[in-house]
Amino acid sequence: MVTQVYFISDIHLHCYHSESENRKKAYLFDFFNEVKEKKAILYIVGDMFDFWFEYKHVIPRHFFKVLRLLQEMVEAGCKIHILAGNHDYWFKSFFPEELGIEFHPDPVEATYDEKSFYIYHADGILKRDHGYRLLKMILRNRFFIFLFRLIHPEISFGIANYISSKSRHMTLRDPNLIEEERRELIEYGQKIVEKGYDYVVTGHFHLPTDHQYKSGKLINLGDWIRYFTFGYFDGQNMRLCYWDRDSLKKSL
Repeated sequence: MVTQVYFISDIHLHCYHSESENRKKAYLFDFFNEVKEKKAILYIVGDMFDFWFEYKHVIPRHFFKVLRLLQEMVEAGCKIHILAGNHDYWFKSFFPEELGIEFHPDPVEATYDEKSFYIYHADGILKRDHGYRLLKMILRNRFFIFLFRLIHPEISFGIANYISSKSRHMTLRDPNLIEEERRELIEYGQKIVEKGYDYVVTGHFHLPTDHQYKSGKLINLGDWIRYFTFGYFDGQNMRLCYWDRDSLKKSL
């Protein structure tokens, strides 16, 4: 049986309604339904949500439909993995225990049909990201998470909603740095490939990239804000594709 694996990242689902958000969800649900029909493997490589914080007894209402669909996919036979991003790494037990989805706080190493994969959201790998790497350590600190969990969900999600609506440009790349970041990302992928991996799959940069090395390949998954791009492994080859509701998958 041929192994089919899909990869998607940087969806940035928001906790409010808008025309663009409704369009994003429509495309996403179509995509998820194709994965479900094929009973394929799915990797969500970080930042599925623009903000996610797991409380003990609370599920955000705006994410209910997508969570329900993910559970239906698992029940239909899909194997789903979700990686921590820089917007939604505050997962705990909800996804594995209630949805049957495997959560990975760190990079994932996997093998399918004798092809090796290194899968990572890749936030904090840039040379100039010293400040972010420090912030990442603080935000993932257990004591900080404990304190934040004491905030009422109405307040915490309200803060996230406000910040997101005022800082939407933060999810976009600086046009003056795009090619510099792409080069650095490709250099990073080269180092991973040299360790023996066939495919390096990353998110975070919102830069759809399909780069072939002498041996191995880097796929940056882009996003579902502007590009609606995803990775697809058909059992033999891995490629970057984009989603189109009319013609479904097309290679970039």
